[in-house]
Amino acid sequence: MSAEPSRTPSTSNSLAGDVNGSHVTMAGTMRDVHNHYYGEPPVQPPSQRPMLVATPPMDFVNHDETLAWIRRHLDPDGPPVVMVCSGPLGIGKSAFLSRAAYAMENYFTGGQLTHEYVRGAQEDSDAALQRFLRALGVHQDALPRDPRSWADEYRTRTRDKRMLVVVEGAWEPAQVRGLVPTGRGSLVLVSGDGPDLGELKLHPGARMRDLDPLARPDAQALLQNRAERDLGTEDPESLDLITYVCGGLPLALVLAGAQLHKEGPGSAQALAAKLRSTRGTLKAIGDERTNLDVLFHTAYQELSSEAAALYRALASWPGPHCDASVVRAIAPDNAAAELVEANLVGSDSAGSLRFRHDLMRTHAGERAQAEDGADQRERTLVRMLDAYLVVLGSAERAARGERLRVVDLDALLAGSEDPFDGDRDAARGWLARERHTLLAVVLRSADLGLNDHAWMFSELSTSLYLDQRFLQDWRSSGEAGADAARLAGNAAAEARLASLVSRPLTDLGQAEWAAERIERAVELAEAVGDALLSGSVWEFYGRHLEGRDLRAAIDAYDRSVRHNDASDSPMAVRGSALSVLFRGTARSRAGEHEAAVRDIRDARDRLLGLPEGPDHRMAARACAALGGAMAEAGDLNGASETLRTAERELADGKWHYYRAEACEQLAGVLERLAQPEEARTRLEEAEQIYTTVGSPRARAIQDRIRHQDG
Repeated sequence: MSAEPSRTPSTSNSLAGDVNGSHVTMAGTMRDVHNHYYGEPPVQPPSQRPMLVATPPMDFVNHDETLAWIRRHLDPDGPPVVMVCSGPLGIGKSAFLSRAAYAMENYFTGGQLTHEYVRGAQEDSDAALQRFLRALGVHQDALPRDPRSWADEYRTRTRDKRMLVVVEGAWEPAQVRGLVPTGRGSLVLVSGDGPDLGELKLHPGARMRDLDPLARPDAQALLQNRAERDLGTEDPESLDLITYVCGGLPLALVLAGAQLHKEGPGSAQALAAKLRSTRGTLKAIGDERTNLDVLFHTAYQELSSEAAALYRALASWPGPHCDASVVRAIAPDNAAAELVEANLVGSDSAGSLRFRHDLMRTHAGERAQAEDGADQRERTLVRMLDAYLVVLGSAERAARGERLRVVDLDALLAGSEDPFDGDRDAARGWLARERHTLLAVVLRSADLGLNDHAWMFSELSTSLYLDQRFLQDWRSSGEAGADAARLAGNAAAEARLASLVSRPLTDLGQAEWAAERIERAVELAEAVGDALLSGSVWEFYGRHLEGRDLRAAIDAYDRSVRHNDASDSPMAVRGSALSVLFRGTARSRAGEHEAAVRDIRDARDRLLGLPEGPDHRMAARACAALGGAMAEAGDLNGASETLRTAERELADGKWHYYRAEACEQLAGVLERLAQPEEARTRLEEAEQIYTTVGSPRARAIQDRIRHQDG
């Protein structure tokens, strides 16, 4: 048994790149779809291997014994193995896991997947499974509607693949167990900072190993690499002290090396003198004499007042990274550049900043507590939130256009420039990239009693959740936002958010909570008396009721249509069209075939005649729904013609998944019309599309074709 790859990286162990960022992977409904997600994997053709683990740092050293230990336990014919690499913060777990993935790249013939959990995000494995399925070739539209089936689909798709899965930031064993692939010889590498993952020892084949600090020669090599010059001319005793204080932790050595690089030749003595005189309070790593606070505080003292103020302010920002627009709102550009040069924060291509390690955030928070008053810290945070809200408003408008919203975007965005220049894909990419921050700002604002901020962030963030099914995030954000709106006394905002959050609650199987929220929304909307808002709330109520009581759902859609028709807003035309469409599909399911055909035909005409221009995508989907309703009504020839039209329109618009559905429906009609040859052709077309977009429906169509052959 051999796990040797054909290539290995240079030996070195540091935290080059953003430890918590996008450059280094951490170790230790009806939706439009695009492929320009920031931080999200592209949809891969099924024949491609996903390779999502980042390349390791160039100056990685040591941990060769741990890598050899991993290789010894690999068995290409054995069941999947789970290995947890533990150790203190700053030990270099992230860099090691990316090094291991790189070194064994050729062994894992099925590819590499990775996911980083963010503490405080209330995240389970669903978001990771969604990411993994997309990387394995499942188009966003082809994801099973019920997230409870994602785990089954993941196990099915990995059964014949030898996969490497890297999991970072998990704090519960269930977050790891749900991501174990089923292919023989597969490996799950997990980084752990504490005892929370100890129960994984009970998993068959699970193994645990601690990463040790770097030995003195390796530590000195890393220090020299980061200084980017020969340290042979520096005072040996000073270098020994610096190495000793760093305690063999790559994080500390990277920071010290950055200071030596910045100060230039002869700077080791000065740095050592500062280390002797500094006594810090951050004892998370090391003891009273050798702890990271010594290094952090020494670097902090070298900052300008502007950079130091920014460093302290970033500690209060709730998200994992801070958007460039937020940074510009509180600090000059040179302050951000100074922090990056000091290796205290990392910067991505968009100019966003993030601490290179959570311990640095801790230190920055301690400095803020010591130097800034509570009122000043809150004022700074509110300025940051205000700036972020403007960017979010621009992204939401670019992504969704003119839609119902309680937030007054005209007032919010007055006098500001659109950073997306109306580019829908760029806005959606930004929203996807900001996923964890969007939830964090809602929850943090609510915790601080900034209720108006909380509900506005929550409503505008919904644009992301309508586009992608981050159900846990949507539920947490929506419920916090609705509660904040109630505390702020804004009934319209509460009604809007309570209706929206009923969707993820329903999909997560929390029907009672969903019913409570949507019924509250209906009550509030009727009291507010805004026809457009009431129309939207009743539409969501109808969607909620469809799985429980079709007659009640149809009545809810009736009310939605009446409210929309009573509104003088141009947006009500689209709202009414969608409610008529949903009412038609519900009527078809309820056996009201003639009424269903009338509704869906009416909805299609409305969608093609919207004031802002035709919605060709929804009109084409309405055409497919019309064909299905006509078939249920017994008009097979009319259904055949209509479904052919829908198929052509969906093909022209490149809405491939929905085209496959139309082909599948058409095949069923053709079979009833005794045209088996063309029916088979349409099934084969549907199967080809489903396979291309990675839909589980492909297997059902294949079974159907085989049944015909049999």
